[in-house]
Amino acid sequence: MTTKNLFHRAGHLCIVLLLMLAGSCKQSEVVVAEAQKDISGDWRISKAVRNGIDITTLADFSQFRIHFTADNKYSLENPLPFVVSKDGSYSLDDPAYPFRLTFTPTGDSAVSTTFNYPVVNGARTIVFSFSPGCSSNTYLYTLQRVQP
Repeated sequence: MTTKNLFHRAGHLCIVLLLMLAGSCKQSEVVVAEAQKDISGDWRISKAVRNGIDITTLADFSQFRIHFTADNKYSLENPLPFVVSKDGSYSLDDPAYPFRLTFTPTGDSAVSTTFNYPVVNGARTIVFSFSPGCSSNTYLYTLQRVQP
């Protein structure tokens, strides 16, 4: 057997081994289910921005609370300029990957707002924007969960 034939056969053997190795790899898709977002609990405003200007220190936001329940109800305590002014129900557009939060005050029409649920300093926050009546005023509220 010549050296050329030996390299030729070795090349074929390598190709066959590679094909066998590639065919023997088992591919499996790993599906990780995203947990539904749970916003139930009491929340307070930690930051308020109006028209791009931080107004957190210009008004007393400390007494405002919004209570979200597990059965999709909400109630307001010490209301301020907010998305809604009455208690009612709420819903997320997608329980696992929400981008919109919809408030439906009792007896009124639904009001929808953008929704973000980031982790900041190890704790979940809620961030949303809205215009309460006058479209030239846009508020951006960041809410933190009130610890019991």
